[in-house]
Amino acid sequence: MSLPTRSSVYFALATAFVATASAAAVSQSTKDGGFYAGFERLGHVLARVNESYVEEIPADTLIDATVRGLSSILDPHTAYFDEKETDDLRTHTQGKFGGLGITIGVRENVLTVISPLVGTPAQRMGIQAGDKIVEIDGKSTKGITVDDAVSKLRGTPGTKVTVKIWREGFSEPLAFTITREEIKIESVPYFGMLPGKVGYVKLVQFSEPTGSDVENALRSLKAQGATSYILDLRFNPGGLLSQSVAVSELFLPKNRVVVSTKGRMRNQNSSLSSERAPVVDTTVPLVVLVNGGSASASEIVSGAIQDWDRGIVLGTQTFGKGSVQTIFPMDKKYSLKLTAAFYYTPSGRCINKKENGIRWKKGAESDKTESDSAQGKKSGLDDDLAAFEEMLSDTTLDTTGHKSFKTLVLGRKVWDAGGILPDVRVPGRRMNAWQQDVERRNLFFRFAIQAKPKLLAKGKVDSNFRASDAMVEDFKTFLKSDSIKFRFEGPQMRLIKEMRKSLRIDSARGDNMAASERKALRERIDALDSALAKTADGLFQVNREYVREGITREILMAVGGVNGSTPYELSLDPQVTEAVKILRDPVRYKRIMRPDDVVAQPKAAAAK
Repeated sequence: MSLPTRSSVYFALATAFVATASAAAVSQSTKDGGFYAGFERLGHVLARVNESYVEEIPADTLIDATVRGLSSILDPHTAYFDEKETDDLRTHTQGKFGGLGITIGVRENVLTVISPLVGTPAQRMGIQAGDKIVEIDGKSTKGITVDDAVSKLRGTPGTKVTVKIWREGFSEPLAFTITREEIKIESVPYFGMLPGKVGYVKLVQFSEPTGSDVENALRSLKAQGATSYILDLRFNPGGLLSQSVAVSELFLPKNRVVVSTKGRMRNQNSSLSSERAPVVDTTVPLVVLVNGGSASASEIVSGAIQDWDRGIVLGTQTFGKGSVQTIFPMDKKYSLKLTAAFYYTPSGRCINKKENGIRWKKGAESDKTESDSAQGKKSGLDDDLAAFEEMLSDTTLDTTGHKSFKTLVLGRKVWDAGGILPDVRVPGRRMNAWQQDVERRNLFFRFAIQAKPKLLAKGKVDSNFRASDAMVEDFKTFLKSDSIKFRFEGPQMRLIKEMRKSLRIDSARGDNMAASERKALRERIDALDSALAKTADGLFQVNREYVREGITREILMAVGGVNGSTPYELSLDPQVTEAVKILRDPVRYKRIMRPDDVVAQPKAAAAK
């Protein structure tokens, strides 16, 4: 008789412990008896696999896999950490690390970029909010958790990681090889005055100093004569809950509920309120900018501003990440990050979007359909039609199927849509496929680095700099240089590549095509390739003004940093432009805040 292995002994002890614990728990609680009784079934299954599976599996491996299986029915933000991952988590939260500068989440069952952070490697390489990451260093991300993905994307500064993404408008994945850097992010990378005495504050994250950073920016703008404000929360992935309250109370009257958290644990049911007088007078007009990259703390702030009728929310629907995570140490080695509550706005709307919620509530067939769609398996025609339909409804808020709530002062309708629906929907600027390809390859940045010394040698480059026609032509030459050799590969060019590949394969297999026929076919493919190559100049001409803007932006960034380029970028931004128009038109601002079909009935607005 063979002696039992050490792991089988441990496993038997663990199974016995589970059975004993479940029996004791069942005897103590009839309410949770079904749950604890299930331990016995789990113990039997694990014991049978341990004893009878074709090969022995280490007990730790089997138990870890069982625990990790919970992620398939819970939510995307719940995760189990083994010993190494727990150490990594401690390092990432307490020390320095190298990263790409993106915030990610699982959307429609696919790992998705919520937002690239300003001034980081990902942002410079052209990673965009909404990009779906399907591979990391050659390995599929199917079924990956957010925390597993973070662990793979982070690493030593100077090392590289390659990601493949699906992006709307492209029929195949795009590959990005990005060098990790130490990520240091300022909460407020830029603030300044816009036309019409409009003070503008860009807020990119909610960290420890965020409240004081925003306050300092507001006080400075007030001293410069600002009579209205724009708070830009676009692409802000969130951060500390306490700082969402700190930022909100800079604008809200004292003693107003900012956010409520509701969960099963007693300490997870609470309301957080503003406790100080606002820095900005509550009668001063305010617009908050949001988009699909605005998540978590950004949604708390914009939801509070909207629910208390303190200002106008403008842009597109936010991400819908409204869940609270708590880390529970399991023992010295393991830990569990568990979603313990959801965020609710002052009017009672849950911020969390259903697709970011609890997985077991979703139908399996629905999940499969969403996943297939998200992985880019639609036809190019479907993509074009979807983009066209979205364009037609760009200024229309789709509230179909959503429950309505009332704002707390003016009684306006707001909607429980998962995330925050803006009061005024204004789409962001769109890039066509050619523009995206140039940005993805970081070509404006590379050109600006080469052009900067020559420009500085000729004189000072100030905020009035704009790329000349000659510089645009230089960029055209730059694209054709040996070091770049840029050639835009649209669908037709990819089709030609497939045709050449197919012809080579058929020839190698000994097809029945005559040599003269194969030669004639190759000549026709070459002619088509040549004709498409001639369209390159046409594409450049179509995008000529975008090229001028891209060169200008990167030269201003290279010379003056964020303060040099941001004012120029804001002047081209359709959402900022619309916000300024509204703030400079008191009648229109009042009409948005007080729709004609709403009779203002101010309510007592004390915090609960």
